[in-house]
Amino acid sequence: MITEGDGVETGSGEAEFQEAKSLQEQGRVREAERLFRVAAEAGHVGAMLKLGILVVERDEGEAERWWRAAADAGDRVGQFNLGILCSDQGRDEEAESWYRRAAEAGEVDARHNLGLLLIRRRDVRGAAEQFRIAAEAGHADSITNLGLALGEVGRAEESEEWLRRAAEKGDGRALSALANHLYSQGRREEADEWWEKGAAAGDPDSLFNLGVRCEHKDDMAGAEEYFRRAGQAGHPRGEARATAVARGVRANGAPYMPGLF
Repeated sequence: MITEGDGVETGSGEAEFQEAKSLQEQGRVREAERLFRVAAEAGHVGAMLKLGILVVERDEGEAERWWRAAADAGDRVGQFNLGILCSDQGRDEEAESWYRRAAEAGEVDARHNLGLLLIRRRDVRGAAEQFRIAAEAGHADSITNLGLALGEVGRAEESEEWLRRAAEKGDGRALSALANHLYSQGRREEADEWWEKGAAAGDPDSLFNLGVRCEHKDDMAGAEEYFRRAGQAGHPRGEARATAVARGVRANGAPYMPGLF
């Protein structure tokens, strides 16, 4: 997510910057943009950040110029925003460079985004290193992602520790991921407990997996209900699976085979 920074600064352009913020709060965006531009042209970094946010949807090139100016002045939010913009445009090498600079300057969200970028490259170990730094700083999504990454590289005990930490905070993805981990270890009753917590939190994967578990227990009515709820919660296969359970055949006419995740 593009961020504005705290905008705390004094010096050239400060008066225009403060007036522009006041105008923006009043909904007078066009007037605010004009004054942010005056302040930015005077070298005010906070104004550069604000101006980039105001123009990015209509002119990414201009937003990039202002964020680059802020980044070159050493502002970590400008560096982070540039990373997001480059990533959205498919310029992953540039995105990585900006994320690293922002992360080294202390921007925790940049650590997390860098981890996501490395995951896309299948550099799971590198991603785990970044997620760990962010997780230890309290970044909620990084706690879950660290648990998942550690599981992928075979560090099951550490994976469970981090997933459990995230699940206990109520993270829906972590609730489902922890249950999946426990199930893979043969701890099925524990897995069911965490899927039930995930279902209560509205997690679509937890709802879907509980549907499968109902099939394992020959509770087809319960399975249909869970699959339908999973579909309503956004699971891409939930509604089709519920219909297949009810009819006994898949959409392509093949016999329905229950019990498959």
